[in-house]
Amino acid sequence: MKNISVSDILWVSKLEECLIPIQEILIIKRGERSGWNALFYPPENSGIESEYIKPALIKPALLKSFMVQSDRAVFCCHESKEELRQLGHTGALNWIEKYENVRNRIGKLLPEVLRHREGFWYELDDTAKADFVTALNPDKRLFVSMPEENTFVNQQFIQIIVKDVNVSKDLVHALLNSLSGMFAIKAARETDGVGVSSTKLRSMYMINPRVISDSDALEIVELFNKIKNRNVMDIEDELKDSDREIFDRKILKAIGHDEIYDEIKESLLQYTRHD
Repeated sequence: MKNISVSDILWVSKLEECLIPIQEILIIKRGERSGWNALFYPPENSGIESEYIKPALIKPALLKSFMVQSDRAVFCCHESKEELRQLGHTGALNWIEKYENVRNRIGKLLPEVLRHREGFWYELDDTAKADFVTALNPDKRLFVSMPEENTFVNQQFIQIIVKDVNVSKDLVHALLNSLSGMFAIKAARETDGVGVSSTKLRSMYMINPRVISDSDALEIVELFNKIKNRNVMDIEDELKDSDREIFDRKILKAIGHDEIYDEIKESLLQYTRHD
């Protein structure tokens, strides 16, 4: 990808008073690595009690629109084996014991391989499920998707978690998918231009949702609703969409900078064409 020069993005200085570090309201990190998929992604007929089965997203190919459904179930159990016996939850207990004597490719038992985890060796960290996700390799589709329910995501995604409960999640979702949000994803590419770096994305800025009035926020979300259920297109086609333009212009107008729509759009297209 062509290097981004200051002269190409002078519009950023015009937005300075409306931008905040993305980490101010969001937690951004790679999805979780299970360490042993067969244990943590059980089949439907596993016999595990429903309270230990949570929604998961593991296939990046399913990430096509601004909304996404979970595609797998993940095993999440925080009880000890003794607690499971007392509860009579033999499904989860039998599932854990099924893998206690399984060895990895170099002959180590799974309880030893996975014991670096906090808690039990068979636990997954499901305390901070993703509010939003984006692909590590977005190619020419730059967007942030919202799972229809908070979900566990694996290491093939970047997960985004809202840490400021006082901001509207729907408004944040819209802002992340605005022109400036798309540009932030583009700028967070690795140096080889292939994947998005969660580290770089954490250093980006976003439009501050707190500077947008309640009435403008409502209209922005309504405009975003018109496009969020369709498939996301490649950048050039996406920016030709009339509903998308109305949505982007409204966001800029809401922060008093509708005059720079063309500048941001051209910057985004310029770097796309030089990939």
